[in-house]
Amino acid sequence: MSATTIPADLVRVSELDAAWQTRGAGARLDAVRRGGRKLRDRILAGGPARCVRTADLATFPYPTRYGLQGVASSPAPYLFMRNRMHVVQVDSGGRTITILVNPTDPERSAKAPYFARLEEKYGKVVRKLLATMHSTIAGTLERWGVAPASIDYVTYDHLHVQDARGLLAPGAGGRAFLPNAKLLAQRAELDTLANIHPLQAEWYIPECLAGVPADRIVALDGDYMIGGGFAIVRTPGHTIGNHSLVVVTDRGAWTISENGISVDAYAPGTSQIRGVARHARDAGVEVILNANTREQSLDQYTSMVLEKTIADPVPDRPELPQHFASSELVGHPLAPGLSPTYTHGEITYGTLAQPAVARGVA
Repeated sequence: MSATTIPADLVRVSELDAAWQTRGAGARLDAVRRGGRKLRDRILAGGPARCVRTADLATFPYPTRYGLQGVASSPAPYLFMRNRMHVVQVDSGGRTITILVNPTDPERSAKAPYFARLEEKYGKVVRKLLATMHSTIAGTLERWGVAPASIDYVTYDHLHVQDARGLLAPGAGGRAFLPNAKLLAQRAELDTLANIHPLQAEWYIPECLAGVPADRIVALDGDYMIGGGFAIVRTPGHTIGNHSLVVVTDRGAWTISENGISVDAYAPGTSQIRGVARHARDAGVEVILNANTREQSLDQYTSMVLEKTIADPVPDRPELPQHFASSELVGHPLAPGLSPTYTHGEITYGTLAQPAVARGVA
């Protein structure tokens, strides 16, 4: 799998380079926290994004032992999470850049080995009963008035259960749904897809990028800013190539990832989910991992602390960070006691521009 060169829109930033190379997990945590403060200042100095919108895509069951690291005191084996997609627009070099963040295709995601095995065991009726489809990528873009050809970049915080072929691979007539978009992914994540380890295999779709032209894939090595108000920041651990997205609105900085599945995971001492606050107190921890894969658990913990460091606090709840989980815990009748203590709901900021297609296929 090859990848294209870094586009001029992306500006490499180095505030965390030395921190992630620090030897010793505890020392690395301290260094990343310090570096995160410097990176936060740099991101905020660029000003806010032009526009941010959020859309719910699907709600689905997820093992409680993974989502809340097994610390919640609940008999429910599954909690429920909701996939959300963002469109972010920023101004750079006199033009508007449009970025599609976490456009998960629920139907294709169901082919990931973990979910496919559940469906094989319990039948398709279980998915129909337990999963709820809220909207589609195409339908949401149409509702927002965003032309698929105007999307410049697509990025996911990580590639678990993702299948980008429906967006980026040529379809009928030799044209991709997003004809001008490039995928932004960390090189380490692309390396995982190129040769998946058996302990990673449950959560990846090996054919995720099959048929996607190499010049549509951008391999990143580090942290980047795009225009004012958007950044891609390495947050390894949940997957080796995990990264988080940072957007800036009139409320300051937000971080977006699935390192933790709710604000409870980032402020566990305040959580009303039984068992979470007690675990945080007894274990002396400040975050609760999303633990379906623990490729680098110590670094995942550090990455979540980094997200807390970059994110601004919720205006009326300063003890809570503005972390927007890409798959967020939601309340459900089949998961008693597993509702989030606080939810952001959505991010709605700015006015959507209708940029002219600047390059590629109109």
